[in-house]
Amino acid sequence: MSSNEKTLLSGDRFIPTSSSMSAYKVWSDRESRASVIQSNNNEFNFSIRDDSFVSTVMQSPTNMSPSPRSTTSSSQLSSTGNSSCPGTSLIPNDLHQEVVAEALNFNCCSKVFKFNNAYTHQPQKGPTIHQTDPIDKIISRSASKKQKVKVKSIMASDILQAPGLRNDYYSNLISWSTKTNRVIVGLASRMYMWGADSHVVQINYENDNLITAVSCSQEYWILVATANGKILLIDQKEKVNQVVGEFNTPENKCIFCFTWFNDSEHFLAGDDSGEVYIMQIKSSSNLELEIIKTFRAHQQQICGIALNSTNDEVAVGANDNCCSLWSLPDFQSPRLKFVLPHKAAIKALSFCPWTASLLATGGGSKDRKIRFWHTTSGTLLKEFYTDGQITSLIWSRYKKEIVATFGFGGSTKSNLMRVYTYPEMCPVLEVNATSNLRILSATTSPDFCSVCVATNDSTIRIYHLWNRAVEITPASNSRIIGAYGSNIIELAEGISMDCIGIR
Repeated sequence: MSSNEKTLLSGDRFIPTSSSMSAYKVWSDRESRASVIQSNNNEFNFSIRDDSFVSTVMQSPTNMSPSPRSTTSSSQLSSTGNSSCPGTSLIPNDLHQEVVAEALNFNCCSKVFKFNNAYTHQPQKGPTIHQTDPIDKIISRSASKKQKVKVKSIMASDILQAPGLRNDYYSNLISWSTKTNRVIVGLASRMYMWGADSHVVQINYENDNLITAVSCSQEYWILVATANGKILLIDQKEKVNQVVGEFNTPENKCIFCFTWFNDSEHFLAGDDSGEVYIMQIKSSSNLELEIIKTFRAHQQQICGIALNSTNDEVAVGANDNCCSLWSLPDFQSPRLKFVLPHKAAIKALSFCPWTASLLATGGGSKDRKIRFWHTTSGTLLKEFYTDGQITSLIWSRYKKEIVATFGFGGSTKSNLMRVYTYPEMCPVLEVNATSNLRILSATTSPDFCSVCVATNDSTIRIYHLWNRAVEITPASNSRIIGAYGSNIIELAEGISMDCIGIR
């Protein structure tokens, strides 16, 4: 055996470099016997029904002279019969072999086995076997495309000029009274009531300090905080609308936010040092305000406070980029549960009205994310980037939706307000605005269908967002399935899908 010829011996690794003419040969009985006799004893011949897979003599690039076996084979395979490729004389012995050769697509002009020069793993761009049907193509094309819901743009239903409205992110200067259906607005050092008949009434009170917070209870009470650390109590039952009680905070600390309990006699107040006061309206010979409990929630200014629907949990947002979650078994013993980290000041806080343990928080200009938390475990359920400073969050009581109002907008698009579906967070309504316009604070109407906002252009605007319908209640499990996005959390909350019994 010459050095230029390498014959694959029996037991060696099979290297598929043979061409179709030599890898699949169909010989007659006489030709196969002659070729076996002429072959070397070291060569391996494997034959099944005269289908011979013959070991191939691999030629060296420097010596292209044919071997005796290849010369003999090529001389013996000359014939005038039909061939699977022009220039070849391979004739199948029977119809079965011809059908097999055609099915295997054997072509003498190309190799049966090929090695790729470079491995590439890329999906086929052409249609597959299962997509040859035009109907299947239409179904697959429609399934791959997501249906985009068109975002509806809305305009304000009412606009009130409010000269003197303070352009301050931390102040809360509007509130909507449930009993009188009036919007209470703090303008500079004065307080005004805006009724449904567009009639504006000023509250009679001599005050020279800036108003920092306004809040209405579910009854006739109104709370007003001033910059010198004073809290005013106003009674709307009388036609005079006068101040009936005053309270000075310890060390004259300024209050920036209020939140009422459901009994309309107790409320929470957050000051500029990070402390929260649990207070009550004390009825004696004269109405008085007194502090029941004071607890330090944060190290910096309190920006927002929210109570859940059962009034046993409170969320406190502050300027130290954190939101603290507290348990309130009673008014005397608040207990810290979790500290929820953010990347900016937290003013927008809202508990879901139909799921008591679902909290939504919105970050400031350096955060711009809406986060959803499971308050029982402190789990972050979802976060959504809005490209805007979030100033308030309000849940809908009729749909699985949440509205977010924005301060400083992003570079892509300026929106004053957007309504998102929950938990998909797909926008369905929006209020477009110029880049320099922003919402400072917001409040909801007594029927929970409209939202009133205060903007930095000294206007008060009302937007109608939802139509009155059946409210979603915590007892309706079928309507709040999927609120947490976790089957384990929903099972822990007692929410389960009703399964059809097996018969």
